[in-house]
Amino acid sequence: MNLSLIIAQLRTYCTTFQNRVGGAADWNVIPEASALAVPCAYVIPLDDNPGEQQSKNGYRQAVRDGFAVILRVSNTGDERGQAAQSSVDALRAEVFAALLGWQPSSAYDAIEYEGGNLLQMNRAVLDYQLEFSAVMELDETDTWITRRNTALPALDTIHVDVDAIDPFADPNLEQPGPDGRIEFVLHETDLDQSGD
Repeated sequence: MNLSLIIAQLRTYCTTFQNRVGGAADWNVIPEASALAVPCAYVIPLDDNPGEQQSKNGYRQAVRDGFAVILRVSNTGDERGQAAQSSVDALRAEVFAALLGWQPSSAYDAIEYEGGNLLQMNRAVLDYQLEFSAVMELDETDTWITRRNTALPALDTIHVDVDAIDPFADPNLEQPGPDGRIEFVLHETDLDQSGD
């Protein structure tokens, strides 16, 4: 999922952050590299979870694409985290109103909430992670199959020789099948339907 879309949505609709929403590839870099004043949020990718491939003659597979919004709030006023947790509760409501039910692009279904948990707390800050996901579907256009088929030459000629089986043939014969005589011929050319 393009996390820039999530960041832009949070910057637009979560006014408490005052545009202090950033992104990171992994949670582990945030405590050391964080330069945003609190309260702020960081968006990071989580696992994507694919379902089974559903198509017998093509490709169709649903993928649940996950991401997290990490809320970072001040914890200086209360080392126990009670006041910070109240801030998290208010910010969570803002994030829900910005993300839940929203489609980040036409490739995805609406975003759903997956759960949350405390990441860390010290005398300065409390970090709380909210987890979300949205389902996208992979189809044949996303695969090598399309690339292979696009590289095939155009079908411009069909030739079929038909050696018909006599429907009244004695089924007790050793070979009641085709007799080697061609009863019908189909030959079509100029099958290009592109209009060229």
